[in-house]
Amino acid sequence: MIVVGVLSFLGLWLLGVKLAAALALFAGLITFIPNFGPILALVPAVLFAFSDGPQQVLYVVLLYTGIQLIESNLLTPLVQNKMISMPPALVLISQLIMGVFVGGIGLILATPVMAVVLILVKMLYVQDVLDDKSVKV
Repeated sequence: MIVVGVLSFLGLWLLGVKLAAALALFAGLITFIPNFGPILALVPAVLFAFSDGPQQVLYVVLLYTGIQLIESNLLTPLVQNKMISMPPALVLISQLIMGVFVGGIGLILATPVMAVVLILVKMLYVQDVLDDKSVKV
């Protein structure tokens, strides 16, 4: 969230978009919502960019797209793998299943729910039942 906020601020500030700090703070805070957070963060930035013309809107959309590509494809998988050893494919499968069965709220909650399930399986089954203490949580 911090990386998205800082990169958004720097990019918006360099582009000269009004209220760059507030828009970057909003982008950083809303990025916790998977899939929809970046779109929700883009809307106010695009509206402010319209005051400077359509070319500015294009630059803002490209900026947010680039930031999300970096965050979604590089930072998030590295952090998830380091913190809870959750494979990216498991994240996508959980989002697909929860999205189909529960809808939008399931899509938003899929990754945190899968992280909890993965940790519970490691703690309650692997470490306790199988008595394998070498697996870290």
